[in-house]
Amino acid sequence: MKPIILGISHRTAPLEVRERLSVSAERLPSALEALAKPFGHAVIVSTCNRTEFYTMADASAGQRDAWMAFLEQLYPLGAGSIERYFYRYEGPDAVRHLFRVASGLDSLLVGETQVLGQVRSAFSAATLAGTVHDPLGKMFHQALRVGKRVHTETRLSRNGLSISAACIHLARQTLGNLAGKRAVVIGAGQAGKLAARALSQAKLESLVITNRTFQRAQDLVAEVGATGAEPFESLHALLADADVVVSATESPGTVITRGLLEAIRISQKPLVLMDIAIPRDVDPDVRTLPYVSLFDLDDFNEIAALHRHEQDEESARAEGIVEEEVAQFQTWWDGLAIQPAVASLQQQAEAVRQREFARALRRLQELSPEQQVVLEDMSRALVQKLLHAPITTIKSSGNQEQLKLFRELFQLPVDAPGQARGHHLQDKD
Repeated sequence: MKPIILGISHRTAPLEVRERLSVSAERLPSALEALAKPFGHAVIVSTCNRTEFYTMADASAGQRDAWMAFLEQLYPLGAGSIERYFYRYEGPDAVRHLFRVASGLDSLLVGETQVLGQVRSAFSAATLAGTVHDPLGKMFHQALRVGKRVHTETRLSRNGLSISAACIHLARQTLGNLAGKRAVVIGAGQAGKLAARALSQAKLESLVITNRTFQRAQDLVAEVGATGAEPFESLHALLADADVVVSATESPGTVITRGLLEAIRISQKPLVLMDIAIPRDVDPDVRTLPYVSLFDLDDFNEIAALHRHEQDEESARAEGIVEEEVAQFQTWWDGLAIQPAVASLQQQAEAVRQREFARALRRLQELSPEQQVVLEDMSRALVQKLLHAPITTIKSSGNQEQLKLFRELFQLPVDAPGQARGHHLQDKD
């Protein structure tokens, strides 16, 4: 068995594909169940720029069929038509990829910190669903620690540019000074919260938050110091007079259309629309309106490219931390193969000790109970001391060749649990 990732991201699929293949919070429990059914393990990380499926599997011939059946069940549009967008990582490459994701190194905007919380949420959801167990659970626990290390020990996140900060950058690039402008944030989830917090620092004339659940909008107003909250039913009135709109709902369909804007915008003053939702909240046809500047997640690529250049030095330090942590995980993984061999040797030695101790007692029947205890303690100590050196050596080596020799030398079973797992993690595909 080895960890396997199947996924798509901003690197492999355009936005229109990513939004079709995202896994909403409502679908997540059933998707986890469907993935865990053939593989036994399942974690799904679905964010605005990636959807990734994590599991454990062997190299059996039926593995690809199981993946295709899962994709067909999750995406009835036909797995064959979407397969080309997916990447796949196995063994150490899968471990490295997850650690890079949690660290913000694989993000569109390198160094952003929101993804660490998204990985934590994905792990929590899988834990709640009962679809994640060690060693995959260990891998996610360590990934969260790696993300924290990178944020603490490098300036990657401190120099990082978040999606919300990029929204402000694009709004200023389009409208100039935002002082005196009116902004609206649609959605009070995590993405909406980050956008509202960034906009609250922009010296706007007003910042209004709207959400389908009005109480959540009110709570966010109090948290970020916005001007006020409005019921979702007031959206049309808010759009009629806004200068900047950031939409980050979890709606399955569009919230803003060209027809809506044409109907409600009496004046044609410039409007900047930021659609950071997956699936998209804004119909792309809105771009054809001359007074509208629409930016979606794929429009952040240019900013991301400039930002990556500025982050090169900190990224290199973060990559070093990732490699160090991958090596630590490899050591732990190798221990999964070594421990059964050690346990087998200890059991074998104990069986011999008990047999020889019983034989000695039959020949020394005049021994008192106290003397028998001394003799048995001596036999135990002798076995422990004889085994100490070979066990310590094999535990510290983590070497598969030495493990093979260790098994042959002590005539241990070659099919002890865990041996294949340690071997497969080292496979390079």
